[in-house]
Amino acid sequence: MRNQRRFHGTSPLAVTLAFALVALAAGCKVTAEDVEHWKGTVKGPGKIVAVVLADKYPMELRTRAALALVEMERNDIDGLAELQRALQRLPADTQRQVIDGITPGLIALMHGSGAAQAPTESGMMPPPSAQQKRAKDAGFLLIARASPATRAALTQAVVGWYVQDFGGRLLAGNYSAEQVVRALGAPGAAVLVNALNARMAKEAMTKVAELVGQLGDPAAKARTGQRLIEIEREMEGAPFLEWLKGTIRAQLQAAAAPGRPVNELRVTEVATFNRESFLNDAALPAMKFLADQPAVAARLLEIAAQPSTEADPLTERRKRALMALEGKATQGMLPQLLTIALDPAAPTSVRDYAFDRVGDIRSAEALPRLWPIVSNKADWRLRWRVGEMVLSIGGAGVAAEFLLKLPTGSDVTYAPEELAGYATRLGQLTPLPNEIMRAQLSSPDWWDRVIALRYFERKGTAAIIPAMQALVADSTVVKGPDANSWEAGYTVGKVAETAIAGLRERLAAPATPAAPAAAGAAPAR
Repeated sequence: MRNQRRFHGTSPLAVTLAFALVALAAGCKVTAEDVEHWKGTVKGPGKIVAVVLADKYPMELRTRAALALVEMERNDIDGLAELQRALQRLPADTQRQVIDGITPGLIALMHGSGAAQAPTESGMMPPPSAQQKRAKDAGFLLIARASPATRAALTQAVVGWYVQDFGGRLLAGNYSAEQVVRALGAPGAAVLVNALNARMAKEAMTKVAELVGQLGDPAAKARTGQRLIEIEREMEGAPFLEWLKGTIRAQLQAAAAPGRPVNELRVTEVATFNRESFLNDAALPAMKFLADQPAVAARLLEIAAQPSTEADPLTERRKRALMALEGKATQGMLPQLLTIALDPAAPTSVRDYAFDRVGDIRSAEALPRLWPIVSNKADWRLRWRVGEMVLSIGGAGVAAEFLLKLPTGSDVTYAPEELAGYATRLGQLTPLPNEIMRAQLSSPDWWDRVIALRYFERKGTAAIIPAMQALVADSTVVKGPDANSWEAGYTVGKVAETAIAGLRERLAAPATPAAPAAAGAAPAR
């Protein structure tokens, strides 16, 4: 209590520092051996800080003292915080001199024993020590104040520290790899590329690709894209599979009873499964972040175009390749994507993702190859998928042609969800095709009348109700692709009744200010 009153709450280290400054000013000779000794004494940290701050000492000793703050193994003092505070009290030029002087020692501390660590016999990097993590954190904190040359050296060293074992060091220390690289930007991302290898953890691979894709300069992105292609090809090769087999064999042997042989068939099965997991959960998702690189896009399309059956493991790779192109598909890819999407031999799931990418491009050049599918009677699900895409790509200008292209005849069938889907998509066009849809209420084809009824249920005003009401007496039985598509005996008149009820309910609901009404149409629900 006596000390607290005397110094009005001043911290013990500040008090020690004050005394240390007085003692050092009195002319006491200080050596590097003194600094080393002080790292373990009660008042030592304050004395070390005083050396960093004192102009009377040679810069070599001051930088030695600064490094000692990082080296200290103390639970009572945060050496990094004290180093930060000390540097803040120095002029900018002196700060840079201290940082320049401390950098070689920090880099050596990051490595642990003055040389980069090597993997153990098991292939794993040993975990970094507390001192290594402190040195890495200190290096990161000093980058902003460093001279250009030292900033480059520290950036290389700090990010390179993570690169040595990205998966194991991702979250090590006070600052994660992601925090560091995001703070350093393109220079940090350029170093991070070196972390990529086929045997790294899946999450680590995608994180590296994400950071480079978001922060890297063009050269770093190109290099990363090329590296990911090499990794993906390596994973497909026999040596990678043999590495997986060796890892799995060792795990099974460790878990087996002594003397019991390992089932090699089981080893191969698990290794093959894991290889597909590396490809589908690491390499291909990582390529998504660099899919705007021409070489990466070309490789993804090459994978997607390989023939496969539904049960073939390659099918999942094809899907993941197409997923990786989301948002990155370009006009130049359209012919290849359409070829995949329209290939009747391709698995349905692959075709679906190919259609997604065609839809992303939104090019009218796709329409000539899509119109025949709109007129297809056999595969109603494919027709529905392509029909909505045609409306989305072509817009209001193709609404009338779309209705004319739908298949006709006494044998044609339509599921209720297909017709409702067309109605919804037509209701999203700008401008709304109100006159075209009004004409469909008098169409000789029952499906056109149903589409129109569902359209006005969503977009109509009270003025259209009499025209819809006229169809309540329509006894035409609707026909679906299977017995469960519609209720038995369901008619166009029944559709009219439910559509009118839905329209009235919508009109009676309070207006929503979010979507202004188009001319002649109520706001969408």
